[in-house]
Amino acid sequence: MCSLTLVGTIHRDPNGFPRLMEILEGESPDIITLEMSEYGVAFRERNGPRLKERSFEILRGLGDIRETSQGGNPGRPQNPFQAEAIVPILLALELPYEFRAVKAYCERTGSPFRCIDLARYSRTKLKALQEEMITEDNLRKILELGSEASGEEMEKQRFLARRLISKDADRFFIEAFLNGRRGDGMARRDRYMSFRIKEIMRDDEKTLHVGGWEHLLDDPKGRTLYGLLKDLGPRRILSL
Repeated sequence: MCSLTLVGTIHRDPNGFPRLMEILEGESPDIITLEMSEYGVAFRERNGPRLKERSFEILRGLGDIRETSQGGNPGRPQNPFQAEAIVPILLALELPYEFRAVKAYCERTGSPFRCIDLARYSRTKLKALQEEMITEDNLRKILELGSEASGEEMEKQRFLARRLISKDADRFFIEAFLNGRRGDGMARRDRYMSFRIKEIMRDDEKTLHVGGWEHLLDDPKGRTLYGLLKDLGPRRILSL
């Protein structure tokens, strides 16, 4: 009989790699699927270093301008590379820790893995990152506005994940959360990934899927990845 485990992660969690590796080692899956498209992998491998260097050049220029115009104001960071708001953009140009952990595990064990997310979604997201986010005007605005500290954001994500994926989760709370995600392509991606997982699963094999924790919600209307695969009786594990 086939077995399916869904592992929910927090994207860009600075401690995510060892947490996920521990789960992979403990579960020992025969095959792994990953919430990432092959296009997204190829784009980052081909363009990531060039776009990061472009970002660095812009940030160096902005750092020089701010240092002069602000007169050494100690109340704001002089080094743009220390700004929390910039980190998500730079991380988006790298292969995520989920991919690196899965690849490392599969290279050691010989287990195969498949990137199964929609290429269309990756293409749109990465095009916007390249053409709209990595510009002087946008990076200047991000530095000026700032953002919430990454540690605080991670704690919020952990709180939400544990609350929404618990066995006694409030269904109205889940519905409200998912309604707030309408328009980001999540439902379409989950349908596509559910089809891919069903195609890949084999009898007498342990299949494990790695993706963002939001896809593991037990949607009252069955629109999430977990809801679409619920008839297979998947286990849910949070890698938090």
